[in-house]
Amino acid sequence: MRSVLVSGADTPLGHGVLEALRNREGVDRVVGVETAATSEWLDGVELVSFNADHRQLFDFISHHDIDTVIQCSLAPDRSGARPQPSEARVIETMRMGAAIAHEGSPVRAWVVASSSDVYPVSSHAPLMNREDAELDTREGTIAASLVEAEGYARGVAECTPHLNVSILRLQQLVGEGVRSPIASLLGQPILPNVIGYDAPLQVLAIEDAVGALVFAGEYELAGVYNVASAGVLRYSEARHVMGRPALPVLPIEAGPLAPLAHRIGIPHVPEGLLGLMLFGQAVDTSKLGSAGFHPNRDLAGCLEALWS
Repeated sequence: MRSVLVSGADTPLGHGVLEALRNREGVDRVVGVETAATSEWLDGVELVSFNADHRQLFDFISHHDIDTVIQCSLAPDRSGARPQPSEARVIETMRMGAAIAHEGSPVRAWVVASSSDVYPVSSHAPLMNREDAELDTREGTIAASLVEAEGYARGVAECTPHLNVSILRLQQLVGEGVRSPIASLLGQPILPNVIGYDAPLQVLAIEDAVGALVFAGEYELAGVYNVASAGVLRYSEARHVMGRPALPVLPIEAGPLAPLAHRIGIPHVPEGLLGLMLFGQAVDTSKLGSAGFHPNRDLAGCLEALWS
């Protein structure tokens, strides 16, 4: 990597990638693209606003000889910026892809941060999802939006032979500044224990998510890769690792009452997590491991460090 453009600079994940790149050997220029104004500023990083016109995006990329694009804006739920990718985020991915694939573009590597939400969560779904597993394409779901954007990115790769496109399906993040659903769950002073269930749990430390995205850009990976902290724990085991007390709750999401329950310290199931609490979900990360990336934290270490 010589010149890197990072979209989603206004998310914790994008900001982390910018921090990792700004003093990295072999990186001459770092540009952060933000879709919303942010007060965060990093020495050695240029911040610009996202331009919806792909031709102007191409002109910018070409003028600055950008060879690597790392996109952190598609699935900002991985870092808690918003609950789900909107239609605008999918369109943003398409516009970015159009600029990257434009004739004469200097970009060699496009890294897209996607989400493990593409995999279904149910009693019939596999526990360990490989990259070729069946995806959740139900209309109107988070997964459907992500699958649409992933499909577009793969189409760009097929039509642009010199471009390496990697799609990283990140597990839910935990770490400083993260407000993902799983972080909201594990951040409760008293954890909810859904009566009759003890689902397997898997998360990803935000610093390892950042590391995986930078790795994929540096080595110009191509294809789809799952990313998660090593290991899988049952929910009861995770509670034990964190040393958190628990109270039994019914298998019901708190919904709009979640903020009130959080303020007064009542354990609850955050919105969107009921299926995960009942059936669990994990991803097989062996493909990314074979490529040479291994997270610094395993699941137990991640939980101990962040929530003990």
